[in-house]
Amino acid sequence: MILQKKLPVSKNGFVLRTDLEKARASALASLCMREHSIKELVDKLTRKEYQHDSIEIVIEECLKDNYLDDKRFAEIFWRSRARKGFGPNKISMELKLKGISHSMIEETSQQEDLDFQQVIKDIYMKKYKGAIINDFKDKMKRQNYLYQRGFDSELIRTVILN
Repeated sequence: MILQKKLPVSKNGFVLRTDLEKARASALASLCMREHSIKELVDKLTRKEYQHDSIEIVIEECLKDNYLDDKRFAEIFWRSRARKGFGPNKISMELKLKGISHSMIEETSQQEDLDFQQVIKDIYMKKYKGAIINDFKDKMKRQNYLYQRGFDSELIRTVILN
């Protein structure tokens, strides 16, 4: 005869899940929607008020099963944000806020399919549609727009001068 552990049951007769099971389900649901950094997932589970031990176990499981990978997250994030017209400075800052190390940010920024020269040209043409620069004020407005999107002054200069 096998002894079965009696699970806690609610008033309605439903089996109640443990904190670890809930944290695991929440983490997997989040990871099914999109990639997350380790810090993002820990923050999300903490906000949902799961126990610290449960969060640690879930993170270790996700890392072991390769559901969670900061390098993969950073590579995908670089491509995604570049496609949306953001520059390397802004993307680097966002990755740092998401808990990605400086060395990994540098490593993942060197992807072959990231051409920020083309990204800045596309975003500039989309915004200004080839209109000529009227005066100094207009030039500064355009430069500030590109700077706020995360492009450095060298890239901005090349697109403004052409």
